[in-house]
Amino acid sequence: MVPTPVKKWLLTIAACGLAFSGLSLASATTASAANETDLNGKWDNLLPNICQDGSNRKGQSVWYYNIATHELHDRSYYGKAPVYSSQYGGPRTTLHTLNPNWREIKGHCYYPQSSSWTYEGAETAWSEPASNCDSGGPLTYNVTQSYTTTTTTTKTVGGSVSGSRAVGKIFDLSLGAEFEYSWSYGKSEGWSRTVGMSVPAGRTEWMSARPIKRVVRVNPHFWLDSYTWYAGGNHTSQNWGGYGYRALVDHDYYYDGTANVTNSSNKPTFRFILHGRANKWSDCH
Repeated sequence: MVPTPVKKWLLTIAACGLAFSGLSLASATTASAANETDLNGKWDNLLPNICQDGSNRKGQSVWYYNIATHELHDRSYYGKAPVYSSQYGGPRTTLHTLNPNWREIKGHCYYPQSSSWTYEGAETAWSEPASNCDSGGPLTYNVTQSYTTTTTTTKTVGGSVSGSRAVGKIFDLSLGAEFEYSWSYGKSEGWSRTVGMSVPAGRTEWMSARPIKRVVRVNPHFWLDSYTWYAGGNHTSQNWGGYGYRALVDHDYYYDGTANVTNSSNKPTFRFILHGRANKWSDCH
């Protein structure tokens, strides 16, 4: 009888590469763009500065924005240059007037999902090829497999993509996210199992797996409480410069959070693939 060579090993995967090209879309959902004012193209720098990383969600924030130069200041500039001009208004009274092109903006940020999809991550070998060189029954052995979930966050502004730390305020329900999924965002979940392999006589077989990943895309929004400018007196509106809607968004500014899809036990899910072929001469000699 010819000895049966078999290679047993432990394969530990700390991270899987993310293939963003050729994504296999599944269960994609998209938020409606109705009742929004898209600032993209004219006010590109506004939303990325006042609504980032889950900030300014609670209470009312106050901003001063120059629609000509795109200069932006926070509430600490009330009554100060270059936002305001000041003049004497009587005993112990100073009148503050917004300078030309300056707008006072009041409101708060929120971070709704705009779309979500799942895809299969990179295929990775989870056992070494085992050859059954016997002419009798199957070859059986055990393989131990392990994996640790990963989180990736990217921030896109005007087509420029950059990596970002995990942003729990946007993607983690317990920290304020406005959506919920069974996924491992911001968590490191370990997983391991031992499986029995059975290789028929005259065959070489091995196992691989693809982790199931979810991407959630979030477009930060700003809800406009008031929009004030000066033209012979203060004028206040609840719309951005007459565009019509109070919800401001820039569709070229978004966050993508990517993490493993998890099951009811909070463990990562996979598509397992069993590969096999007839033995070659070199497998057994």
